[in-house]
Amino acid sequence: MDNEGLSYEQITDILDQNEKEKKKDRRQRRDIVTRMATILSLCAWATMIAVWVVLELASPERGMLFTQTFFQWHFGTDATGAIRARWDRQLVYLAYVMMLVSFGTCVFAFLFNKMRMKRKSDKYKKSIFVIAGITLIAFVAFLIRFGSMLF
Repeated sequence: MDNEGLSYEQITDILDQNEKEKKKDRRQRRDIVTRMATILSLCAWATMIAVWVVLELASPERGMLFTQTFFQWHFGTDATGAIRARWDRQLVYLAYVMMLVSFGTCVFAFLFNKMRMKRKSDKYKKSIFVIAGITLIAFVAFLIRFGSMLF
Protein backbone atom coordinates (compact mmCIF):
# COMPACT_ATOMS: atom_id res chain seq x y z
CA MET A 1 0.00 0.00 0.00
CA ASP A 2 1.39 3.35 -0.99
CA ASN A 3 0.95 5.92 1.80
CA GLU A 4 3.00 8.69 0.16
CA GLY A 5 -0.09 10.35 -1.35
CA LEU A 6 -2.12 10.37 1.90
CA SER A 7 -1.71 12.92 4.62
CA TYR A 8 -1.72 12.13 8.31
CA GLU A 9 -5.26 13.53 8.69
CA GLN A 10 -6.58 11.38 5.85
CA ILE A 11 -5.06 8.24 7.37
CA THR A 12 -6.57 9.00 10.81
CA ASP A 13 -9.97 9.68 9.18
CA ILE A 14 -9.85 6.29 7.44
CA LEU A 15 -8.91 4.56 10.70
CA ASP A 16 -11.65 6.43 12.60
CA GLN A 17 -14.23 5.34 10.02
CA ASN A 18 -13.10 1.72 10.38
CA GLU A 19 -13.44 1.97 14.17
CA LYS A 20 -16.92 3.46 13.87
CA GLU A 21 -18.00 0.62 11.57
CA LYS A 22 -16.63 -1.97 14.01
CA LYS A 23 -18.50 -0.33 16.91
CA LYS A 24 -21.68 -0.14 14.86
CA ASP A 25 -21.64 -3.89 14.18
CA ARG A 26 -20.60 -4.91 17.69
CA ARG A 27 -24.13 -5.85 18.81
CA GLN A 28 -24.81 -8.83 16.57
CA ARG A 29 -27.80 -10.29 18.42
CA ARG A 30 -30.32 -9.15 20.96
CA ASP A 31 -28.98 -8.84 24.48
CA ILE A 32 -30.70 -9.80 27.73
CA VAL A 33 -32.27 -6.35 28.20
CA THR A 34 -34.00 -6.47 24.82
CA ARG A 35 -35.12 -10.04 25.42
CA MET A 36 -36.53 -9.11 28.83
CA ALA A 37 -38.58 -6.30 27.28
CA THR A 38 -40.01 -8.78 24.77
CA ILE A 39 -40.69 -11.44 27.41
CA LEU A 40 -42.39 -8.94 29.74
CA SER A 41 -44.51 -7.65 26.88
CA LEU A 42 -45.65 -11.20 26.11
CA CYS A 43 -46.39 -11.77 29.82
CA ALA A 44 -48.55 -8.63 29.88
CA TRP A 45 -50.51 -9.89 26.86
CA ALA A 46 -50.95 -13.31 28.46
CA THR A 47 -52.12 -11.72 31.71
CA MET A 48 -54.75 -9.64 29.93
CA ILE A 49 -56.03 -12.74 28.13
CA ALA A 50 -56.18 -14.49 31.50
CA VAL A 51 -58.14 -11.52 32.92
CA TRP A 52 -60.68 -11.97 30.13
CA VAL A 53 -61.00 -15.68 30.94
CA VAL A 54 -61.37 -15.02 34.68
CA LEU A 55 -64.06 -12.41 34.06
CA GLU A 56 -65.88 -14.86 31.82
CA LEU A 57 -65.79 -17.43 34.63
CA ALA A 58 -66.94 -14.82 37.17
CA SER A 59 -69.92 -13.67 35.13
CA PRO A 60 -73.43 -14.82 35.98
CA GLU A 61 -74.40 -18.03 34.25
CA ARG A 62 -76.71 -17.71 31.31
CA GLY A 63 -79.43 -20.22 30.62
CA MET A 64 -80.31 -21.34 27.12
CA LEU A 65 -83.97 -22.23 27.56
CA PHE A 66 -85.54 -20.00 30.19
CA THR A 67 -83.51 -21.03 33.26
CA GLN A 68 -81.76 -24.17 32.04
CA THR A 69 -78.20 -24.38 30.83
CA PHE A 70 -77.38 -26.49 27.80
CA PHE A 71 -76.20 -29.47 29.82
CA GLN A 72 -79.20 -29.36 32.13
CA TRP A 73 -81.51 -29.26 29.13
CA HIS A 74 -79.61 -31.94 27.22
CA PHE A 75 -79.23 -34.40 30.09
CA GLY A 76 -82.54 -33.63 31.77
CA THR A 77 -81.17 -32.58 35.17
CA ASP A 78 -83.06 -30.32 37.57
CA ALA A 79 -82.46 -26.59 37.05
CA THR A 80 -83.51 -25.36 40.49
CA GLY A 81 -80.74 -23.35 42.13
CA ALA A 82 -78.13 -24.43 39.59
CA ILE A 83 -77.70 -21.09 37.87
CA ARG A 84 -75.62 -18.41 39.60
CA ALA A 85 -77.32 -15.03 39.12
CA ARG A 86 -74.51 -12.80 40.47
CA TRP A 87 -70.90 -12.09 39.71
CA ASP A 88 -68.39 -14.13 41.71
CA ARG A 89 -66.69 -11.56 43.96
CA GLN A 90 -63.50 -13.56 44.48
CA LEU A 91 -62.94 -13.99 40.76
CA VAL A 92 -63.70 -10.32 40.11
CA TYR A 93 -61.12 -9.37 42.73
CA LEU A 94 -58.64 -11.80 41.13
CA ALA A 95 -59.21 -10.10 37.77
CA TYR A 96 -58.58 -6.71 39.45
CA VAL A 97 -55.25 -7.92 40.83
CA MET A 98 -54.31 -9.46 37.49
CA MET A 99 -54.95 -6.13 35.73
CA LEU A 100 -52.64 -4.41 38.20
CA VAL A 101 -49.99 -7.06 37.54
CA SER A 102 -50.43 -6.62 33.79
CA PHE A 103 -49.95 -2.86 34.01
CA GLY A 104 -46.92 -3.29 36.28
CA THR A 105 -45.45 -5.72 33.77
CA CYS A 106 -45.98 -3.12 31.03
CA VAL A 107 -44.12 -0.53 33.09
CA PHE A 108 -41.17 -2.88 33.67
CA ALA A 109 -41.12 -3.81 29.97
CA PHE A 110 -41.02 -0.12 29.07
CA LEU A 111 -38.14 0.46 31.52
CA PHE A 112 -36.17 -2.46 30.07
CA ASN A 113 -36.82 -1.13 26.57
CA LYS A 114 -35.73 2.36 27.62
CA MET A 115 -32.44 1.01 28.97
CA ARG A 116 -31.55 -0.12 25.45
CA MET A 117 -32.24 3.20 23.70
CA LYS A 118 -28.60 4.17 23.14
CA ARG A 119 -28.34 4.07 19.37
CA LYS A 120 -30.25 5.79 16.62
CA SER A 121 -31.33 2.42 15.26
CA ASP A 122 -32.93 1.36 18.58
CA LYS A 123 -36.71 1.66 18.69
CA TYR A 124 -39.44 1.36 21.27
CA LYS A 125 -41.56 -1.77 21.05
CA LYS A 126 -45.04 -0.77 19.91
CA SER A 127 -46.49 -3.85 21.57
CA ILE A 128 -45.66 -2.46 25.01
CA PHE A 129 -47.58 0.74 24.35
CA VAL A 130 -50.53 -1.10 22.81
CA ILE A 131 -50.95 -3.49 25.75
CA ALA A 132 -50.43 -0.64 28.24
CA GLY A 133 -53.21 1.33 26.52
CA ILE A 134 -55.52 -1.68 26.43
CA THR A 135 -54.80 -2.36 30.10
CA LEU A 136 -55.54 1.23 31.13
CA ILE A 137 -58.79 1.34 29.15
CA ALA A 138 -59.84 -2.04 30.55
CA PHE A 139 -58.90 -0.95 34.06
CA VAL A 140 -61.02 2.20 33.86
CA ALA A 141 -63.97 0.26 32.42
CA PHE A 142 -63.46 -2.38 35.10
CA LEU A 143 -63.54 0.20 37.90
CA ILE A 144 -66.66 1.80 36.45
CA ARG A 145 -68.41 -1.56 36.26
CA PHE A 146 -67.11 -3.27 39.41
CA GLY A 147 -65.90 -0.41 41.62
CA SER A 148 -68.80 -0.71 44.02
CA MET A 149 -68.27 -4.47 44.28
CA LEU A 150 -64.55 -4.16 45.07
CA PHE A 151 -64.50 -1.29 47.55
